Amino acid sequence: MRLRFLLLRSFVVLCYNAGAQAVGSWSNTGPVLFPVNVSGQVNGMGRVSQVKFHPTNPLKMYAVSASGGLFISTDNGSTWAPTPGTEAMPVTSCSSVCVDYTSDNILYLSTGDANYYGDNYGIWKSTDGGNTFNPANTGIGNRMAVEIIMDPANNNNLIAATDDGIWKTTNAGASWTETWTGGDFRSMKMKPGSSVILYAATSTDFYRSMDMGSSWTHITSGVVVPSGNQGLRIGVSAADTNVVYLGTTDGYGEIMKSTDGGSTFTNIYTSSTQCIVCYDSTITSGSQGDYNFNLTVNPANANELLLVSHCVWRSTDGGLTWSWRTQWYDQVHTDMHDIEFNPYNLTQRFNANDGGVWLSTDTLATLWTPRSNGLAATEVYHAAQSPVVRQLVSIGSQDNGEMYFDDTWKTNRGGDWGPRCGIDYLGNGTVYYDNGDRRNLLPLGGDVSYNLPSTTGSTFAIEFLPSLTNVAFVGSDTVWRSENINTTSPTWTMIHPTNENIQSLASCRADNNILYVVTDSHHLFRSDNAMAASPSFTMLSTPGSTNVMASLATDKYNSNIVYLSCNNAIYRSANKGASWTNITYALPGLNIRKVIADEYSPNERLFVCEGNFVYYKDNTTTTWTNTTGLPGTPNFTDMMIYNDSTSASILRVSTYGRGVWECNITITSLHPVILPEIKRTCAPVILYITAKIFMAASLPLHGASPAAYRLLLLPIAQ
Repeated sequence: MRLRFLLLRSFVVLCYNAGAQAVGSWSNTGPVLFPVNVSGQVNGMGRVSQVKFHPTNPLKMYAVSASGGLFISTDNGSTWAPTPGTEAMPVTSCSSVCVDYTSDNILYLSTGDANYYGDNYGIWKSTDGGNTFNPANTGIGNRMAVEIIMDPANNNNLIAATDDGIWKTTNAGASWTETWTGGDFRSMKMKPGSSVILYAATSTDFYRSMDMGSSWTHITSGVVVPSGNQGLRIGVSAADTNVVYLGTTDGYGEIMKSTDGGSTFTNIYTSSTQCIVCYDSTITSGSQGDYNFNLTVNPANANELLLVSHCVWRSTDGGLTWSWRTQWYDQVHTDMHDIEFNPYNLTQRFNANDGGVWLSTDTLATLWTPRSNGLAATEVYHAAQSPVVRQLVSIGSQDNGEMYFDDTWKTNRGGDWGPRCGIDYLGNGTVYYDNGDRRNLLPLGGDVSYNLPSTTGSTFAIEFLPSLTNVAFVGSDTVWRSENINTTSPTWTMIHPTNENIQSLASCRADNNILYVVTDSHHLFRSDNAMAASPSFTMLSTPGSTNVMASLATDKYNSNIVYLSCNNAIYRSANKGASWTNITYALPGLNIRKVIADEYSPNERLFVCEGNFVYYKDNTTTTWTNTTGLPGTPNFTDMMIYNDSTSASILRVSTYGRGVWECNITITSLHPVILPEIKRTCAPVILYITAKIFMAASLPLHGASPAAYRLLLLPIAQ
C-alpha cells in the first residue's frame, strides 16, 4: 500500500504540476449583484455620492461612486455597468458628473471624495461616452467639484462649485477661470426655467449668480449661519421658480425658505424636540454633521420636500412640518448623500447613499428597494480567502459590514467592518479576526472568542499550517502559538516577544519547524524549532527597510529558500535569510503589499501585489510580468490565493472601491523537470518503473484519465 501511495502521489504531481503555468486575465468576483442579506440589518454594496439623469433618454442614468468611478445604467437604474474610462484613470474616487445635452458621448467627471471632502486630480472629460477620460483641469487644478452645471444655452460653458471656490470654463473644459475665490462649496443648483441664474452654498454661506456663474453675490438676508461648519444644501422646484430652500444639519436640522428667488430667507423650521438629521426622530440619537445630508423638492409641487440624512423625512407643507419615513437600519441604507425625483417619472425617487442606489415609488417615501445591481464599488478594508474552499472569501467593508462569498455574496453584519482576518485549513469556513473573535461561515454562525492573547502592537499577522491544521501562529508585537486552534477554546503559548510591530509571519512550507517573523524595525527573526516547547529565534537584519510594508513567503520544496519584500523591493534568500539577492529588477518602485509563492510551480513562481498592480515571475527570468484586466485605480488591500495544483487554482485581490477581483492560474503546457518533491518522496526504482509504465502505454504525463492511472498502478503496487 505504501508503494501505491507513492506512485499515486508521483502521478498526481506529475500530471497537475509539471506544466508551465500562466496567469489568466482578471475578472470581478464582486459583489456585482446586490448581496443577499442575512444580517438582520439593511445592507448595501458601496458608496454613491450622486445620481444624474440623461438629458433626453428617460432610461439612462449615471451614478457617481465615491471610490469606484462612474457607472451608467441604460434601464432606469435596474442594472449598472462601470465606465471603462474610470477603470484606467489615476483614481476612482469621484464626486460629480455633468452630461452634455448635445451629445451624451461628452461627459465631465470630477475626481475626489465629496463625502469626506478630499480633492484629487480635478475634472476629467470623456468624448466617447466614458470609454476614455482625459484631464480637463487647466486652471482649476486638483480641486474637487461637488457639482458641475452646463449652460443650457451654450454647452461650452460650465460652472464647477468646488472645495475651493467656483470656477467657469467657456471652452468646454480646455481651461477654467475662478469666478468666486475660496469657499468650501457643498451645493449648487440652477433656477428652474432660467438659463443664467445659479444658486450655490458653502458650509455657512449662500450665493447667487445672475450671469451663469461669471459673478456672484453673497446673500445674507435671513440666512442663519450654521455653527460648527454644518453645511448648507439647496432645494428648488419648477412648480414655483421663486422658491428656494436651504437646509442645514445645524442643531437638530433647520430649514430656511425664500419666496423671492433667493434674495431673502426666513427660518421656517427648527425644533428642540424633533431631530430630522439624527438616527431617529429623537434629539438624543445623534448625527454625523453634514457628511450625509441632502434635500430635494418635487418639480411638480413646491410644497413637497424630501430630506435625507440617516433617515428619510418628508414635508408636504413647504418645510413647516416633517414626518419621519424610514428607520436608519431598516428600509433604506443610512448615510444618504443625494435624493432626486426622476424628472421623467415623478413617482420615482432615487436615493444615493453609502449602500448604493435605492428607489422608492411609494408616495409616502416609506418603502424602498435597492437599485444597485452592477454597482461594484465595495470599499474593502481587508479580505481573506479560504485555502481549501475555492469559493469562500470573507471581506470587511466600509459602511457595508462583513460580506462573504460562497458562490453568492451575502451580508452577515452591518456598519463598518475593518479587522484583519484569515481563514484556516480545517475546511469549515472559519474566519479569524484581529479583534479576537472568529466566525464559521459554512454554515454561518455567530462570533465566538478564540482566546487571542493580549498584544500591544499596532499590526496583526496570522498564519495557519496546511499540514498541521490544528496549529496557528499570531503576532502583533509578540509571537504566539496554538496547537489546538480546532477546539472550542484554543490555548496559546508565547514563543517570542519581539517588542516591535510584526508585519508578516511565514511558516516554512517545506519544514514546519521553521518560522519567519519580520517587523517594521528592519528585523527578521527565524526559528528552526518553532514547534518545540520553547522555540529559539535568531535575529537577522532585513536587506531593506520594512518600516511601511513587509511580506514573507517560503518555498514548498526547499527549506532554505525564503522571499521577503521590504517596502518597495523584493529579495530571495537561499540560506534561510543569512544573505539575500535583490530580485526587484524593473518593478515600478511602489510598496509591495504581499508576496505569494506558487506552491506547485516547478520554477519558483512568485506573485507580488505592488501598488495597484499584480506581477509575477519565476526563476527562469529577470522580468516581472504585469497581469492584465485589473482596474488600475482603486487601492488594493489584500492579495490571496487558493491553490490546489489544478486549473481551479485562483488568485484574488481585494480593493477599496471595486470589490474583489480574481484570475485563474491555468496550466498551459508540460514541463520536462520532475519536481523536487517527487525526488524526495519516491525511491529511484519507483520513478524508473513509473517512467516505464508511461512509455509502454504511450500515455502522456498530462491529461491521462484517473482510470488509466489506476489500471497501471494496480499490478505494480501488488
